[in-house]
Amino acid sequence: MLLSCGLLLLALPGGVAHAATTPVSKPPLEARLTACTTGLAPTARAATFSASMPAAKGTRRMTMRFRLLQRRGAGGRYKRVDVPAWASDVRSEPGRPGLIFTKRVEGLLAPAAYKAVVRFRWYDAKGRLQRETFRTTSACRQPDPRPDLVAGVLTGRVRDQDTAVYELVVRNDGRSVADRFAVELTIGDLIQPPIFVGPLAPGTAERGKLVGPRCRPGDEVRIELDPDGTVDEAVESDDVVVRPCPLPA
Repeated sequence: MLLSCGLLLLALPGGVAHAATTPVSKPPLEARLTACTTGLAPTARAATFSASMPAAKGTRRMTMRFRLLQRRGAGGRYKRVDVPAWASDVRSEPGRPGLIFTKRVEGLLAPAAYKAVVRFRWYDAKGRLQRETFRTTSACRQPDPRPDLVAGVLTGRVRDQDTAVYELVVRNDGRSVADRFAVELTIGDLIQPPIFVGPLAPGTAERGKLVGPRCRPGDEVRIELDPDGTVDEAVESDDVVVRPCPLPA
């Protein structure tokens, strides 16, 4: 018989063990990400990692140890996360043909990514180490749950000799609602009274309109989304864009 069990982390740290189905044949040597759930709330974010190992010739007992790695943000290095419930080895009963174990972590941070590194060891009947190796799972990526404001198409029409009507599409490409916010257009050297947009649900857009001085072909229009920093965004670097004058010659 194989030993197969699991560990459920309800939060970091902490946990409770539970039994799983025991296969009847030798399992492969591997470590895998078997489930990755994402969501706006930390309680919706979880990762499940599974590892398995077959007994070798002369093996009396097998052990494995999981280590959780975390990478904060969209890039950078993975760093070890200390999880007390993961601090000890998982041990097979003597003489088993294989060992399978599963660990699950919940309450993950975002944006971030998580991997597990598993150390496998085989011991003979005298307790001597036969072999040691490591496997790393693929990553469970937790996307940024915040809204992301994006300036869309800017259009315009001439109103009279000196003024024009400008319309700007603003999108929320993020994963949560953007509360009402201002949009400022600078035409020439003149900052116009702000347009107010929103609230914007994820994946939606709204068209804002203002009457301002008439720009000429070759002029530029500066657009600044949320100049007051009302919305906590996933990406702030694209909130200021410059567009050519949208009016005909």
